[in-house]
Amino acid sequence: MAGRGPIDVVMPARDEAATVAANVAAARGCRRVREVVVVDDGSRDGTGDAAREAGAKVITLAGSKGSKAHALAAGVAASDAEAFLFVDADCTGLTAAHLDGLCRPWLEGRAAMSIGFFDYGPFWNRLLPWWPPLTGERLVPRWVFEAIPPQKLAGYTIEVRINEVIAEGRLPTVARLMPGVSHRTKRDKLGRRAGAAATWAMYRSLLALVKPGDIRLRTYATYLGGLTVER
Repeated sequence: MAGRGPIDVVMPARDEAATVAANVAAARGCRRVREVVVVDDGSRDGTGDAAREAGAKVITLAGSKGSKAHALAAGVAASDAEAFLFVDADCTGLTAAHLDGLCRPWLEGRAAMSIGFFDYGPFWNRLLPWWPPLTGERLVPRWVFEAIPPQKLAGYTIEVRINEVIAEGRLPTVARLMPGVSHRTKRDKLGRRAGAAATWAMYRSLLALVKPGDIRLRTYATYLGGLTVER
């Protein structure tokens, strides 16, 4: 593990007062993490105060309408870390041990990126690592994030853009299951109807990437070629 620089957590959060403090506590308990940066992305429910009380450094994006990509970029810009552990503020069941596991492949030089998958039960857990990885829980070196062109820093598509840099560079990825970890869905947060609409809007933005001149289909095959699954 010699020669690897500091790791900071960047946690984008918008109206996540119900769970942000527990996730900050998990991140602060990670042995490899130097600092936890919560980017309060236009919250109206006290998310920033809850994160600050839990021990995080809080950056407030006043007036923001919500863009995960821009929130992550603000957190990266506020840190000089060599690598970032991106953690969603709406996780449930997340522990410091889960995050230590995500740091290890990069620290040991076995992967350029490591990603963590939620626990959906034995059947889905076997399949999930082989799908295009959209999980928000991942260890990413600074240079990978900074290699994303500014015009591609948009909304929910940020995980796809990170994957693109990794795959096009033919870099290895480690995927790990996070037992017992899930998250509050948009339906949990917004109600059944509004949550379903918000979920569809997210997937519509992702599907829009599948067009000529944007994400190349061979990028996914290259990602799979460099993937190692650890349980």
